[in-house]
This record gives sequence, C-alpha cells and structure tokens, in this order.
Amino acid sequence: MVAGAKRVSSRVKRLKGLSMANGTSLLGRASTKLAELNQSAADARAAVELAKIGVPYLPWPASAIAPSALLSILNDMEINDRQHIVEFGCGLSTVYMAMIAKRTGAKIVSFDDNPEWASLVQGWINRVDAAAACSIVVAPLTSNPHALDGNKWYDRTVVEAQLVGATVDLILVDGPIAYTQEKRLARYPALPNIADRLSGDCAIFLDDVRRSGEREIAERWAKEFGLTFEYHTSRGGYAKAVRGNAFYAAF
Repeated sequence: MVAGAKRVSSRVKRLKGLSMANGTSLLGRASTKLAELNQSAADARAAVELAKIGVPYLPWPASAIAPSALLSILNDMEINDRQHIVEFGCGLSTVYMAMIAKRTGAKIVSFDDNPEWASLVQGWINRVDAAAACSIVVAPLTSNPHALDGNKWYDRTVVEAQLVGATVDLILVDGPIAYTQEKRLARYPALPNIADRLSGDCAIFLDDVRRSGEREIAERWAKEFGLTFEYHTSRGGYAKAVRGNAFYAAF
C-alpha cells in the first residue's frame, strides 16, 4: 500500500514537471512568435515611410538591415541634424542615408572590405544622384590592435586617412561580416578606433543585436565608453546609444 502510494506520488511529480516544462516551452514559443509579428508590423509601417524617399527598386535580401531599423537611423539624421556620418559595411542603408544627406547637406563615409559589393552599392548611389553626399571607401580587412579573438578589421590607415579632421556625429556599424561563431566579435573595433573622433553630441547604431556577438559588443562598449544602449530587438534588431543632447528618434 505504501509502495503503491509512493509510485503514484512519483508519477504525479513527473506529470507536474512535464506540465511545467510544456508550459514554459509554449510560453517561449508564443513570446518568439509575438516578437516576429511585432517586427513584421514595424517593418511594414517603415516600408511605407521609406517609399516616400523616392529610391527606385533595389534588392532587399534577408541579410540587409531591417526597414524599421533603417527608418530609425534616418529619423535621427533628420531630427538631430547629423552632418558627419560614418558607416562600416555599406549596403541599402548607404543609399537611403545618402538620399537624406543630399537634401540636408550631410556627408557620409562608408567603409567596406569587398570591392565588388562596394562597386555595386556605388552604382545604386549614382542612380539616385547622391554621389556628392556619400563616399564609399574600400578598406581591406587587416590585423587591428583592438580586434578580439584573432579577427581582422578595416585597414586602419585607410580609415584614418578618410577621417582626418572629421568630427563624427553618427556612426552605423553593420560590418564586417560577423554571422559565424569565429567572427561573432568582429565588429568590436569600430568604436575603439574612432572614439576620439566622435562629437560630444552623437548617435551610435549597432545592427544585428539579436545575435549574441553584437549583444556582447554593445555591452563592452557601454562599459568601456560610459554609454547606455537601447536594445530594439523586436523593432529592427539594432542597439542605439546617444551621447550628449538629442531628440528621441526611434521608430
């Protein structure tokens, strides 16, 4: 009788544990699905606004910056009158930023390590007649004193030559490629390499913070440079920090 009661009690405990595990799993899946729906809704709304800028059709692959993240960057450029912008990793974002810069008088320097990709993006820039507002610079990946885990970063001499005398008030970090485990911290050197060129009033954007590597990079930057990052994981997948005075511009 006692042994039978113990067996029943053990089964009840197992069932409770299974029920709790299933509940947690369901809650996790529901949370993930909700985040995906929020992202889709935000990107759909952002796409409507981006269409007003007048950029002709361009391919928008899954690896490109999310429309909602891009709109937040453009908002910041416009609302806070960013005039000196540096981007690491050119692409669709470069074209749209150049369209805003063409109207506001801002200047953009975008670095990329892939000559073929840089040439393609330059063609898009030319197509929208925004070349005067944006320079795309090819900078091969080389060793860097700030690199982590044996990664390489954009040629420091090329970057420094392009930024002589510049005071940067917006930086977008979306390169180099960092989607593999070995390269997860490849984007870390961006801020250490140009921190002394940042304006007292500036915005720092880091894309792909749903990934653990970029999340760690943002945490390191926050600690090392006294920054506070906002994480927009379900509305663009980016992190943003602001130094100095600025109007709130997140989409």
